[in-house]
Amino acid sequence: MKKKFMRIISVVLCIALLTSGASFGTFAARELSVTAQEESVGDSIMKGLYNTLNVIVEGLVRSICAIYVNPRDWQSIDEYDADEIGFMAGRDTYQTSAAEGNAWKLGYSKKSIIPEDFESGKYNLGRDLLNKYAEGVYDDQCIRVAAIDDNSGEGLVILGAIDSLGVTSTDIRSMRKAVLDYCETEGIEVASINISATHAHSALDTQGVSTEFFKKLAATFWRNLFGITKTMSGLENAESFKQHFINVSADAMKEAIANMEEGKLYFSAIDMSEHFKDKRGLISKEDLPDTACLKFVPASGKASTYIADITCHATSFSASNGLVGSDYIYYVDEYIKNADGGNFIMIPGAVGQVSRDIVVDETGMTEFEAKGSGARTLGKLVGEKIMAADFSTELSPVINVKHRELFITPENSILTLACEIGLVNNKIFYKPGIIREYCMATEMGYLEFGNEIAFAMFPGELYPEVFWDDEITGGANWDGTQWPYDNLSTKVEGVTTYAASLTNDAIGYVLTDNNFAFMGHIIGEGIADEVLSVGKHIGSYLVTEYLALIDSLED
Repeated sequence: MKKKFMRIISVVLCIALLTSGASFGTFAARELSVTAQEESVGDSIMKGLYNTLNVIVEGLVRSICAIYVNPRDWQSIDEYDADEIGFMAGRDTYQTSAAEGNAWKLGYSKKSIIPEDFESGKYNLGRDLLNKYAEGVYDDQCIRVAAIDDNSGEGLVILGAIDSLGVTSTDIRSMRKAVLDYCETEGIEVASINISATHAHSALDTQGVSTEFFKKLAATFWRNLFGITKTMSGLENAESFKQHFINVSADAMKEAIANMEEGKLYFSAIDMSEHFKDKRGLISKEDLPDTACLKFVPASGKASTYIADITCHATSFSASNGLVGSDYIYYVDEYIKNADGGNFIMIPGAVGQVSRDIVVDETGMTEFEAKGSGARTLGKLVGEKIMAADFSTELSPVINVKHRELFITPENSILTLACEIGLVNNKIFYKPGIIREYCMATEMGYLEFGNEIAFAMFPGELYPEVFWDDEITGGANWDGTQWPYDNLSTKVEGVTTYAASLTNDAIGYVLTDNNFAFMGHIIGEGIADEVLSVGKHIGSYLVTEYLALIDSLED
C-alpha cells in the first residue's frame, strides 16, 4: 500500500512541476520573442531555452508515464496479432496494365453520424482539451465513402472520409472488422479499407480528446490499478457516440459495396490556390499543391461521384462556435449535388497550416448566417472549380494498393500519457526489457488508379514540405540542419502521387525534422506546435517507411 501511495504522490508532484515548468517557459519565450527578431544572439538564447524546456518537460512527462498505471489490455509486442488487430496489407500483385475483363465499378454512400438523442446536450465538440458541449447543429456531420473495384479479382478498395478532427486507428480497424465479417458472409473480396478524417474543427469529438481531461487524468489511475472497465460516470454519451459512428460508418461501407455499378473513371488536377494560403507565409500560392480529383461516371447514367484530395483546413467557424458542422465540405457537397446531382468525398491533402484565403461580405446576414458564411463561401468556390474542371483524362481500369504496418515509439511522451489516461484509444504495446519502452501500431498506404494517379496515405496531419520537398518553404527550419528528402510525388515511375493526411489514423503533426520546436505557436515564425506530435523525427521516419513501401510494390 505504501508503494501505491508513493506512486500517487509522485504523479501529483510531476504534474505540478510540469505545469509550473511549462508556464515559466511560455513566459520566458514571450519576453524573448521581441529581442529574437532584433538580434541573432537573442534568437539563439530563445531557441536554447525552448530546446531545454522541451527536454525538461519530456523528462517529466516520461516520469509520469513510468509511474502511471497502464490499462490492463496493453500487451507485449510479442503478443501482437496483425489479423486480430485489423491490419490489411492490400493487394498481392502489382498490375502494370489492365487485364482482359478489367472494368471500373464504384458504389457510393453518405450517412449522417449525428446521434438521434443529440438534443440531450451531452455531446462534445472535438476541438481541444476543453470539455465543450455542442449547442446545436449548423449543417451536418457525415461519413462519405466509395467502394471501388477494377474487376480484376484482386479485391475491392474502400476510400472515404469522416467529418471529424481525427479518427484513431483502433476505431478504423473496428470498422474494418465489421465490414470484413459482412463481406466474408457475402463472399465479397476486399483488399483495402481506408478512412480519412476531414479535419473539420467544428465536428463532434470522435477521439475522446475533448471529454473531461482532468477527470480522466485523476480517475483513470485508479481505474487502471483496479481493472475497472465500466464507463466513467459522465462519459456515457461520449462512449455511446464512439460506437455509434463506428456502426454507422461500417453500414455506409456495406451500402457503398451494394451500390457498386460499372462506369468510367476520369481525373483532373485542379488549381485551387487562389482560395487557399499557407498561414505561416512560407509557401507561395504557386507552390501550393493542386487538388487531385477523380470523377466516376456510371454507365447507367446515374449520378457521378467526385473524390477530391483538397489541401485546406476546415476551420471556417470561429473557436467560440458551439454548433456542429462539417465546414466547407458540406457546401462543396451541396454545390455538386445541385449542379449535376453528383456525389462528393473530400480527402484531406497535406494540410499543414494551409487554410482558406477568401473575403466574405457579411452585410445583411443574421448572426446565424454569419457563423457559417466562410464555410458556405469557400464551399461554393471549391465546388465551382471542381464542376468547371477538365476531366478528359480517362484512367485505365487498374488498381494497385499496398499498406505497411508501423510501430512508432513516441519521442513525445505526452501521446503515451494521453493513451494511458484514455484520452485517445490508440493501441499501445510495450517492448520487453528492464526499462519498459512503448510503441503504437499505425500504418501507411499507397493507392494507385490507372497506373497514372496515386494517393500516399499518411496517418498524421502532414505538412506540404514533407511530401513536396522543403524548397517550397525556402528551406525554413528551426535547428539549422537540412531536410534530406526530395519531392515524393514522382517516386513511382509514370505515376503522379498526391499526399493524403489523417488516413487510417490520427497521430498528430508530421513535418520536417529540422522544423520541430516545442510549443511552436508561442514561438511564432511559422513553427508548428509540436506538443501535438509524436516527436521530432516522425517526418523522416514516415518518409523512410513510405519509400520502403513503394519499393516493395512489385515484390
